[in-house]
Amino acid sequence: MRIKRTVSKSGTARRDVASEASATGLKVLAPPDRSPAPFESLEAMFQEISSGDPTGATPPTTKYDDLWQLSLADPVTGLANRMLLLDRLTRELTRCRRHGGCVVVSHIDLGNLKDINDQLGYPSGNEVLRGVSRRLTSMLRGEDTVSRVGESELVAVMTIENERYVGPLMQRVQDVLDDPISISGGRVQVSANLGTVTAGSAESAEEVLARAGDAA
Repeated sequence: MRIKRTVSKSGTARRDVASEASATGLKVLAPPDRSPAPFESLEAMFQEISSGDPTGATPPTTKYDDLWQLSLADPVTGLANRMLLLDRLTRELTRCRRHGGCVVVSHIDLGNLKDINDQLGYPSGNEVLRGVSRRLTSMLRGEDTVSRVGESELVAVMTIENERYVGPLMQRVQDVLDDPISISGGRVQVSANLGTVTAGSAESAEEVLARAGDAA
């Protein structure tokens, strides 16, 4: 059977796909949709990536932990890094717009960490960072996020029911940071400056973080 051919206006030959399909007995199918399925969060994405091992040599939890440490966690403190912070903050902003509540972002600048590093060495400075991180994560709830975004800068993201609770909450954070930190060389007083803002209804995560940084 001859396959019908048509000629475009430019003079180039074009195959009639439908005729060719009937001649060969094959159906012409649209290409599959290869767009990735959306993930609820970065944590969910990394869980999916690490869930299967064809060799069975590495347990999924081990691979997930490795991916987490390499991609989402600060290597010194184990806190969320900036990428994970933005993901979680974006989700909290969306949730509060839908269901109510108030997102509070506090930029914490450990002002004398450089002096501690210079006088006692970087290992002592890292001990201070880990001590501050443990204090903050212990006092906040599991759904809150503490992140390290710079050498001496941390960010805490908290969701509360009403803005009237912002003052008491941040006083608790300040009190926790004002207590000296115990390290192997003794106890160190940390100077912590807080810049705290509540998220606006139409702000992006980046915009809220920028405002908090300016306020610190």
